[in-house]
Amino acid sequence: MLLGYEISTPLMILALFLPIGVALILLLVSILGKKIGRRVCGIISFVTLVTSTILLLLVSFEVLKRGQPVYEVYHVRVLTLFGDFTLFADWLGLPLAMAIAFLSSLSCLYSISYMDSLETVQIEPEMAKYSIAYKMALKKPEFVPKREPGVVPSVEAYFANLLLFAACMLGVVLSTNLIQFFIFFELLIIPTFFLIYVWGSGPCRLIAIKYFLYMFVGGALLFAGICWIYALVGSLDILSLPALMVGVDMQSAVAIAALLFVGFGMKAAIVPFHTWLPDFHAEAPVPIHALLSAVLIKCGVYGIVRIMLPCFPSLMVDARFFFLAISLITMLWGAMMALTQIQIKRILAYSSVNQIGYIMLGLASGTQLGMCGALFHIITHGLAKGMLLLCAGSIIHQSHVRDVDKLGGLAKNMPITATLTLIGGLSIAGTPPLAGFASEWMIFGGVVQAGYFPLAIIGLLSTLITIGYYIWTVTRIFFGAAKAEFKNVRESPLTMILPMCIQCFLLILLGVYPQLMLQLIHPASELLFQIIGLV
Repeated sequence: MLLGYEISTPLMILALFLPIGVALILLLVSILGKKIGRRVCGIISFVTLVTSTILLLLVSFEVLKRGQPVYEVYHVRVLTLFGDFTLFADWLGLPLAMAIAFLSSLSCLYSISYMDSLETVQIEPEMAKYSIAYKMALKKPEFVPKREPGVVPSVEAYFANLLLFAACMLGVVLSTNLIQFFIFFELLIIPTFFLIYVWGSGPCRLIAIKYFLYMFVGGALLFAGICWIYALVGSLDILSLPALMVGVDMQSAVAIAALLFVGFGMKAAIVPFHTWLPDFHAEAPVPIHALLSAVLIKCGVYGIVRIMLPCFPSLMVDARFFFLAISLITMLWGAMMALTQIQIKRILAYSSVNQIGYIMLGLASGTQLGMCGALFHIITHGLAKGMLLLCAGSIIHQSHVRDVDKLGGLAKNMPITATLTLIGGLSIAGTPPLAGFASEWMIFGGVVQAGYFPLAIIGLLSTLITIGYYIWTVTRIFFGAAKAEFKNVRESPLTMILPMCIQCFLLILLGVYPQLMLQLIHPASELLFQIIGLV
């Protein structure tokens, strides 16, 4: 049952299917062997996703004006099996949908210059200690693609997959039917698989297969949970499930909740289901890596918040200490592993694991303040991490080096990238007046409000570790003695700098004026608190 206002203007369906339509055209061009060029593809993709962002912004105006969710219903059983094809925008899904469309558009703009060449990584014996994938690549070189310098596989296909990647994420957060939700979630695997298999670096083929297996297993667990839910209540409507699941016996509820948590946990890279993430993120093209950390893993968190927690509120209360423990382990493990890395992208990958722990901690606090902070942190972390990864790509693109130990003294050569990297790291570490401070303050405030003061102290310890590895990274890359081999390194092209600057501006804006986003997020935290909050 949909609670909200049905809009007649096809805003959401256009925002969803416009990228799909353009992607199919670009794929057709690629299949026919035609070349329209990196710049043209990038501009077309950028304009397409900016249009989707504007359409979703118009939807947000409708939600704010009416003070209730809005939806679109199309009487066709496509991707649903049972029921109509329905798109729904409320205070929970809409902020994430706008972030997906907006950050994806910036990745398209960034890709125009970044994809003029592909990063190449020479697998060396010492790399084996960081990853099994590198160890296997030493034994089986076929996992590492052989490329001629300056040769990039079809950029038309690259941008098509990027558009499909963004569209599938939009489908996940706008769906109201469990099958529709599941199909979009699983379709996500296809473009992301190809984006690293074809355009990745290092042992990207092996890593793509590893990613596929993890996502397939996670999807199988989700499908089992969905089938079990339908068998018990006879409905696939996500919004009706909380009321329908009240009468389900405890044994079935625990089993279904476990299936959903592990399935979504794999997709969100929650410890111990996170091991695919460092390898995948380290070897993915930077514009894709930015989206993986900024929004893709948040789709797993969205699934937990949208489906699991409302359907099993009593289990959330009974297992609160379990969720708190998982959150703290994820935070600390991600932070400590980031300290041990020497590659920029792997440091940022483990940082994403660390930050997912913050989000889970806020949700597990059971307080409205903590849950609001968690939902807000999805956005603030997405902006900061997306910017940091684009900064990392800027460094790698210009210096052709990814190891922190081999860099140094780049601040004079790349002052804009150095400044933006510092600002992004400070936001992730929760430094005022940046956006990360506002969301982290709410999370830890919620934990203290719930009476878990010792856990808040442990969480703050993780923040200190975060500050440590970011300062260590920034210092090693940008300061110290300038190395002779980098004397000709210059700032990245404008199409790479501009997306980074836009995200930096938003980090400062949301830090100074968080209400700009909280007015959309706060009602969602109120509803969550009513369902699973502490009494």
